[in-house]
Amino acid sequence: MAEPPSEPASSNAEKPQKSKKRRRISPLKKVLFSIVATVVFFGAMELMLAAFGVNPITYNEDPFVGFTSRSPLFEEVRTPDGTTVYATASKKLQWFNPQAFPAEKVKGDYRIFCVGGSTTYGRPYNDVTSFAGWLRTYLKAADPSHPWEVINVGGISYASYRVASLMEELVEYQPDLFIIYCGQNEFLERRTYSQLMATPSAVRETGALVARSRIYASVRTMLGRGGGAQSSSATNKLPEEVEAILDGSIGPDDYIRDEEQRTQTIEHFRFNLERMIEIARSVGARVVMVNPAANERNMSPFKNQHSEGLKPGEVARWQELMKQGATQQQSGEFEEALKSVDQAIAIDPHYAQAHFVRGEILYALKQYPEAKQAFQRAIDEDVCPLRILPEMQTVVKEVAAQFEVPLVDFQELVETKTETGITGEEWFLDHVHPTIDGYRELALSLLNELESQGIVKPQSQWNEESRKQIDEQVMASIDDQAHGTALRNLAKVLSWARKYEEAGRLSQLAASKLPEDAETLCMAAYDFERNGQLEQAKQTYEKALLLQPDYAHAHYNLGHVHRRLKEWDLAAKSFQRAIESDPNYPGAHYNLGLAYQELNQLDLAAECFETSISVNEKHPGSWEELGNVRLNQNKIEEAVEHLEKAIQLEPNLASAHNSLGIAFAKSGQMQKAAASFERALAISPQFEAAKQNLQRARNSLK
Repeated sequence: MAEPPSEPASSNAEKPQKSKKRRRISPLKKVLFSIVATVVFFGAMELMLAAFGVNPITYNEDPFVGFTSRSPLFEEVRTPDGTTVYATASKKLQWFNPQAFPAEKVKGDYRIFCVGGSTTYGRPYNDVTSFAGWLRTYLKAADPSHPWEVINVGGISYASYRVASLMEELVEYQPDLFIIYCGQNEFLERRTYSQLMATPSAVRETGALVARSRIYASVRTMLGRGGGAQSSSATNKLPEEVEAILDGSIGPDDYIRDEEQRTQTIEHFRFNLERMIEIARSVGARVVMVNPAANERNMSPFKNQHSEGLKPGEVARWQELMKQGATQQQSGEFEEALKSVDQAIAIDPHYAQAHFVRGEILYALKQYPEAKQAFQRAIDEDVCPLRILPEMQTVVKEVAAQFEVPLVDFQELVETKTETGITGEEWFLDHVHPTIDGYRELALSLLNELESQGIVKPQSQWNEESRKQIDEQVMASIDDQAHGTALRNLAKVLSWARKYEEAGRLSQLAASKLPEDAETLCMAAYDFERNGQLEQAKQTYEKALLLQPDYAHAHYNLGHVHRRLKEWDLAAKSFQRAIESDPNYPGAHYNLGLAYQELNQLDLAAECFETSISVNEKHPGSWEELGNVRLNQNKIEEAVEHLEKAIQLEPNLASAHNSLGIAFAKSGQMQKAAASFERALAISPQFEAAKQNLQRARNSLK
C-alpha cells in the first residue's frame, strides 16, 4: 500500500509573514546621544578625580606669572605655654602685619583670612584700625557664641597674582572664609604678556576652560608636567617679594601709555579673581569679595601724557587754553574756565590732568554727576594707574556675579555716604587708603553681609549703643604718636610722587599729632611756604629748629622764606647755618651766594658759587651766577668763560645768553652781543631786558 505523499518541508506559503524591518535612528539623535554619553563619562571622571583629591592646575598655577622662589608667610612657633601657633615669618614683616593663630584649630572656631594689598593691611596705619581689625573686634562682641579668628593677610603692594599665589598656602590652614580686596596694585610691577597674548583669544579661552578640568591635570601629571612647575618661557618670573616700578625709579616718570599692556593686565586681573575663588572652594571655604574704592576728587593724576601725533602748534594752543582756564578758575569765572578746558580737551582728549581740572570746575558749579564723570575719566587716563580703574571695578562685579559670590561694594558705600556722590578726603587719606572711619564703615558692611549669609548671628545686646562703646574703646587704644608717624611717612611718599598739595594736608594732620617732632614740623612749614603763608612757615621752621638746632633742611628752607620776604641778612644766616650743619647740603652754597649778591658782597658771593661748583660742577646756575659776579666786577674774560660754561650745560638758559651778550657788549664785540640777545629772545620771546639790550646793540651797529 502506497504511503501518502509527505508535506513539503516548508509551509511558509500558508503562514502570514512577520515584518522584520528595523526602526532607523536619525543622525541628529545619534549625535545628541554621543554628546550626552561623553558628558556623562567626563563628568563622572571629574567627580571621581575630585573624590581622590585631584585639583585643576589653575589652583596651583598662573599661566601669566611665576615666582623665582617662594617661602611661607606663616611658620610654626611654639609659645611659652607649649602650644603651637602659626605666626608671620619675621622676614615677611616688612610687607605684612604680625599675625598668629593656633596650629590646631579649636572646634567651633570660624577662621577668616582677609587677603589683598596695603588697604587690607590697613595702611597708612596697621592691623588695629584696618577693616580686618575692626571686623575682628565687632565679631567677638556681636556674636560671642563661638570663637572668631580674623587674620589680616594684606601685603604691601601685593597685586592679585601675588594674593592668588599666597592663597595656595592659606588653604592649608583650614580656612572657613576668605575676604578678598584686590585691584589697586595691578600696575606696580613690570611684567609682559607678549607670548601668551599672541595666541588667538578663542584658543586662550578654550585653553583656560580645559585648564580648569581635573582630567587635564591628571593627564599632565602622567606626562611628567605636574607638580606646579611652570615653563619660564611662557611665564613671567617675578621675585619672591614685590619690586615695584616706583621703587627703582625717580617716581611715576617710568610709566608710559601702553593700551595693549593695560588690556592684558586687566585680563590677568580677571583671571586671578576667578582663580582665588576656585582655590578657596577647593577646600570648601566661602568667599566674600569687596569692590575697591578710590579717591576721585582730592587726588590728581600721578602722570599725564599727551596724545600721540599732536603737532607743536596744537600743543601750544592746548597749553594756552589750560593756562587761560586756570586763571579763570582762580578768579571764580567757572563757566568761562569750563569752556577753555573743554576746548583744550577737544585738542587732546587723553591728558588726564585736563579731565581732573574739568571735574574741579564742574564741582564748583555744583554739577556733581558731570563732575564725577570727569574725575573718573581722569583716573582712567592716568598714565601711572595707582588707583583701581573704573573698568576693573566692573570686572570685580562681573566675577562676583559669575561665581555667585557675595559682594560688598565699597565704592558704592562711600558714594552713598558722601553728599555729592563723589569720593574724596572725607573718606580717604590719599589716593586709595581710607581714613579710620572708612575702614570702620567697610568692616560694618562686611559684618552685615556675613549676617545676611547666616554666618554671623548677632546677640540681642548687639545694637548701636554697644557698637559705639566698642568704637570708643578702639579709638582710645590708638597710639597717636604711631599714627602721626604713619601720616608723616605717607606725606613723604606723596611728596616724592610730586603730590605736594595732598602731602601738605597730611603733613599738617601729622604735625597735630607730633608737635614735638622736628621733621614733621618742617614738612608742615613747607606746606605753609608753598601756599604763600610765609609768616606761618617761618614760625614753624623756627619751632622745628628749637627742637633740633642742627637740622640742615630746616635752616635751608627757612633761608628760602627769608629770601621771599627779602630779608637778605637773615637769609644769609640761615644758609650759613645749613652749611655748618651739612657742608655739602645741595643748593646751600648757591643760595648763600645769591643772598650775598643782593647784599652786594661780591667776593663772598663768588666764593660761594665756586664752592657750589666744587660740590656739583654740572650745576649751570652756579656757573651763570659766578659769571654775573665777574661781570659786575668788570672781569669780562672770566665772565665770558663762566657764562659759556653755563650755556654748554644748559643751552636754553635765556638769562645766561643775555648776560653773555652784556659781557660781549662791554668788550666791544657788538655782533656777538646782538647774537646772544637774539638767542635769549628765541628761547624766551617775552624777555624784556633782552629786547632792550638787542635794540641797543643794533643801534650801535648802525
